[in-house]
Amino acid sequence: MKKIFLLAITLVSLFNISAQPKYEVRAVWLTTNSGLDWPKGVYDETTQKENLCEILDKLADANFNTIIFQAQVKGDVLWESTMQPAMRAITGNGSKSMSYDVSEYVIEECHKRNMECHAWIVPYRIGTSSDANKYVSNKVKHPLTTNSELCVEYNGSYYLDPGLPETREYLLDVYRELIYNYDYDGVNFDYTRYPGSDFDDADSYAKYNPDGLPKDDWRRQNINTFIAEFYEMAKSINPNIKVGAAPIGTYKNVLGYGNMTAYGSVYQDACQWMQSGNHDLLVPQMYWNEKNGFTPNMSTWVTNCDGRQLVIGLAPYKMVDGSNDWEVSVITDQIEKIRNNDGTSGVCFFRADHIIDDSQAKIADLYDELQNNYFKYPAHIVPMDYNGVTKPNAPVNVKQEYVNGQYIISWDVPSLDVDNTPIKYYSVYLSDGESVDLDDPQQVVAHITKDNELVYSSDDLNLRFAVTTFDKNYYESEPAISEISGVDETLTEESNFHYSNDMIYINSSNPINVVEVYSILGTCYIYQSICGNEATISCESLPNGVYIVRTICDNGATNVNKFIR
Repeated sequence: MKKIFLLAITLVSLFNISAQPKYEVRAVWLTTNSGLDWPKGVYDETTQKENLCEILDKLADANFNTIIFQAQVKGDVLWESTMQPAMRAITGNGSKSMSYDVSEYVIEECHKRNMECHAWIVPYRIGTSSDANKYVSNKVKHPLTTNSELCVEYNGSYYLDPGLPETREYLLDVYRELIYNYDYDGVNFDYTRYPGSDFDDADSYAKYNPDGLPKDDWRRQNINTFIAEFYEMAKSINPNIKVGAAPIGTYKNVLGYGNMTAYGSVYQDACQWMQSGNHDLLVPQMYWNEKNGFTPNMSTWVTNCDGRQLVIGLAPYKMVDGSNDWEVSVITDQIEKIRNNDGTSGVCFFRADHIIDDSQAKIADLYDELQNNYFKYPAHIVPMDYNGVTKPNAPVNVKQEYVNGQYIISWDVPSLDVDNTPIKYYSVYLSDGESVDLDDPQQVVAHITKDNELVYSSDDLNLRFAVTTFDKNYYESEPAISEISGVDETLTEESNFHYSNDMIYINSSNPINVVEVYSILGTCYIYQSICGNEATISCESLPNGVYIVRTICDNGATNVNKFIR
C-alpha cells in the first residue's frame, strides 16, 4: 500500500479564522478557447501535459479544489467523439485527431491533486463558417457541416436553434457520449441561452409552439426542456455527476440597476432549472462591482435558487483588462461578502491565467492573498444535502506509535453505512486524547489521505491524533481518537540492530537463524536465512513505508524492530 509521508508542519495562527470555512468550493474556469489558458499555441503532447500539470500544481498550491475545464468551444471538443471534431486549439490543425485523450488526462491529473474536474460545455454556439471550414478534412465533421438544417446565423456566427426538437436530440447524443465514457465529476453549461432577442427562429416558433406561448416564454421553455432532458439522461448514466451552469450574472434586474439579464435579455431561466430539480449548482458570472449591484444581485440568486448549491463567479480579469482597473481588494472584499452569505457555497474565478500569471503584479498579489490568507487552509467540497444526507462510519482500531522522531498513525477501514456509500478519503487531526475540534484548520494534520496509514514527523512526544472518514458525498464521520500502542522509541536503538542507507545491520550474541522483513500490514517482503551472529540485508527493492524486522535465533529467541524507508 502506498504510504504518505509528511514533513513536520509548523502551525501558525490564522489571520482571519472566520474567513477559512471548512467546506467551500474553490473553483476556476480553465479556458481552452483559442488556447487562452492552455495550451497557448503549444501543440507538442509532452509539453502540453507538462504545462497543464504546472497550472494544476499552482492552483493546488493555493488550495483550489475544483477545475472547470473547457471541453467544448464552438462545435469542437476535447474528448474522443464521433460527433464533433477534436479542438484545433489543441491539435494545431483542424484535420487532426488528438494524439492523446485530453479529457482522460486532465481528469486523472485533477484527481491526483484531490480536485474535482467538471467538463465545461457550450451546446448552442458553433462558431463561424470559417471556424467550420477548418475541420473540412477531419474524419469527424463540424456540426455546421453535418447538421446545417439545425443552424441559424446570427451576427456572423452560427447557433443550433434551441426551438427545434432535433437540436435537443442531437445535443443529447453528443453529451451522452461524454458522460458515458468519462469520469468527470460534473458538467458546467456555458452560453446555454439565445444570443439575442432578434435571433431568427420564426420558422421553429411557428412549427413547434402548440400551446401558443408568447415568444419570450416559448424560448425560455425550449431551454428549460433541454436542461430537463439532459439532467435525466446524465443521471441515468452517472447518478453522481453534478449538473451545473454558468448563467449571466444578473438573473432578473434589481431596482436601480440596468444590467443585461439572464431571464429577460437571453431567455435563460437558470433558477427554474434549480427549482425544478434539474440542476445541482449554478455559477453565475457575477462580473460586477457594487456600482453594478454585486451584493443585491447575489441576494437575488440566493433567493431564487431553492436552497441548491450556488457558487459565485468572480472576475479577476477586470484587474488587468485595461478598461476596469479593479484593485485586488475588490475581489477579496467580494470573497468576504460571499462567505458572509449563508446561501452561497464558494467562489469560481474567470479564468486560470488571471489567478496564476505572476508576470502581472495585481494577479501575483491576488494569488498571494489567496494562498497565504483567504485559501490558506484547504477546504472540503460542500455536500449537496438535497441529494440525500449520508453518514459514514468512523475508522476503527486507530493506533499511533512513535519511532525515531515519527508518529505512525494507522487505522482499519470501517464498514460502510446503511446505504453502502463508498468511502472517498480520510482526514487526520490533532487531539487532546479525549476530544478534537473538527472545525479548527490548525488542528488538521492531513486534510486528505486515501490510505489508512500516515507518518507524521514531530519532536513532540506528547501528541495524540484523531481520524475521520469522508464518503463520496463529502459527509464526515465522528472522530475516532487514536490509542497509543506502547511501542518504545528506544526499541530501534538497541545495539544489535541498525538501519542506514537502505541497509539493515544486525549483530546478535546468539547465532541467527532467519531474518524476516514485513510491511506494517503484514506482507512479508524479505525472508533470509542466516548462518552466524551477524546479518547485513539490502532494502533497496522495498517500496517506501514502515517495516517490521523479526530476527529469529537458533535458540528460539526473537527480536522485533521497526524502521522507516
